[in-house]
Amino acid sequence: MTKIKTTIYVIPTAKGRPRSTIVHGHVKTYTPAKTRRAESDIMAMIRLQLRETKVFYYANIPLRIEATFYRERPKTLAKRATMPVQRPDLDNYMKLLTDSLEKYIYKNDSQICTAVIRKRFGSPPRIELTIEVDWGH
Repeated sequence: MTKIKTTIYVIPTAKGRPRSTIVHGHVKTYTPAKTRRAESDIMAMIRLQLRETKVFYYANIPLRIEATFYRERPKTLAKRATMPVQRPDLDNYMKLLTDSLEKYIYKNDSQICTAVIRKRFGSPPRIELTIEVDWGH
């Protein structure tokens, strides 16, 4: 069974919404710079760690992904707060991660059939990631 298990040492970032502007009378849509940088950082780290591992790329197979996003605990947060319940939303973290891995680890993020995702406090900031074939059990 093929399985990828790795830790990506980046600050988890939420996927930003596309922005639009008018240039010479035409609407131009673009991805915010912070989102582009975060996607590039994830791609660079994953390439560095996995070295051309397109293990799920050529087969149209269902995938299971497990990701835990660790953020630094803010110093101003009350001691009784044990989980990062404030923004950004967990699904926006996941969207940025799955889009970053697309075309490198797998062909399309539509291959993901099962996802287990978490956000936690932890140091250093990082994303712990496991991707494997989803056998459906």
